[in-house]
Amino acid sequence: MNEPDYIVIRPAPDLPPGFLPERENGRWYDRADMPQVIDAESSMDALIQYGGGVAVATGRFEARDYDGAVAEVYEVRP
Repeated sequence: MNEPDYIVIRPAPDLPPGFLPERENGRWYDRADMPQVIDAESSMDALIQYGGGVAVATGRFEARDYDGAVAEVYEVRP
């Protein structure tokens, strides 16, 4: 399966309250705007480092209601 064009950020269940700013929860990012990963084997498994946490691909997907676009869910973990 090809990767979707977007990723969406969600907090992991064990993320402390307030760790992820509310504006980031559910925010969609275009993969084309993300930095390229040097190691092709690691793909985009760990994408974003944020305040001591990291966003990790979950293998889950979400679709937007208004246009049907699909995003892979990345969870922010401590």
